[in-house]
Amino acid sequence: MRAPQRSILVLSAASFFSMMGMSIVSPVLPDYALSFGVPFALAGLLISGFGLARLFIDIPAGMLSERFGAKRFMLLGLAIIAVSSLIAGFAGNYAVLLAARVLEGAGSAIYTTTSLTAVSRLSPKEKRGINLSLYTSMFLIGTMIGPVVGGLAAEHFGLGAPFTVYGLFASFSFVLVWKTIGKEEVVDPSSAIRPRELLSILRKRDILTINLANVGVFVARQGVLNTIVPLYARLNLGLALSELGVVLSVGALANLLTILMSGSLSDRHGRRPFFLAGLGLTALFIALVPFTTDLVQLSAVVVGLTLSMGLAGPMAAWLTDVVGPGELGGAMGVFRTMGDFGYVVGPVALAALAGTGGSVASTPFFLAAAVILLLTLPLIRTSDPAAARARRRRKDESCS
Repeated sequence: MRAPQRSILVLSAASFFSMMGMSIVSPVLPDYALSFGVPFALAGLLISGFGLARLFIDIPAGMLSERFGAKRFMLLGLAIIAVSSLIAGFAGNYAVLLAARVLEGAGSAIYTTTSLTAVSRLSPKEKRGINLSLYTSMFLIGTMIGPVVGGLAAEHFGLGAPFTVYGLFASFSFVLVWKTIGKEEVVDPSSAIRPRELLSILRKRDILTINLANVGVFVARQGVLNTIVPLYARLNLGLALSELGVVLSVGALANLLTILMSGSLSDRHGRRPFFLAGLGLTALFIALVPFTTDLVQLSAVVVGLTLSMGLAGPMAAWLTDVVGPGELGGAMGVFRTMGDFGYVVGPVALAALAGTGGSVASTPFFLAAAVILLLTLPLIRTSDPAAARARRRRKDESCS
């Protein structure tokens, strides 16, 4: 196996362990916080603190990794995750736990932004979609498995155990990257940019439109699928937690299938048709959720929603296509920041619109669908270098 492809597989595997570790702690976060005698609001701060740290670190991580070396920054991010998770697992009070969670978010931002940039750089143009789909799919699989592992660890070893497991997984990923990734593979000193040059990236229309669409993806995933849909299922339909878990797990599998398919097809035919269709259908299925009345209907709509989201899954591949020489690190930092903005704001805003009574209003679903459509429409005029490559390839094949 060629070195770049091996490195892409290694980085995808390391991301799997990192994401599984991140989701391992999700089942116990509220209970762990409340065990220190804090109010509900401070329990929620553990989640938003993690996301806010990522929001502020993404861009500096992308820029500095280009200047000082991607491998060095990936190792730094994984080391921060490992140490902070172990601190969280043995935290003696809420303040220590919160500080550890913020550090975890910073480490996650450093590793994820840098590794995503590295995979983009290592991928040949004609295989960016499938390679970034593989990378993203490892995130999803880790997300699916993590809560099960975290629940078992907490049940048998206490509420701090999932954090300890998270630290161990991050340590394993650290060793994996350290031993298998060549420093020279992911270094491009010519890509180092300064803050002043970052502003010129933000003024480029193609980069801006793709980043806006990325906000829509995270609003759909975190705000709708992971926040409002569970509330609707529990409060409006009266579903049991086990039934909700089945619905979301089946949806995750459907999402995984279309992410891999979209990556391969968009490499061969261009990004725009798949991403426009994916985001447009995502908005449609979100608007259909409040019309469901039972488990079967909700399951069908959630599967349709996750299949649609998968079509727009490897959005980073399109960004990589349109950035210019020396812009990749900064552009990827902006891309991650915009995604984390949707990650942080989406759940809070939509939950606030859901109502305060015993049921969830339809307003957040319709608003989320409208926002996603508005953020998607500018993609119609975004350049599609992958489609141009596909046309040239077909022309060459017909001539030969």
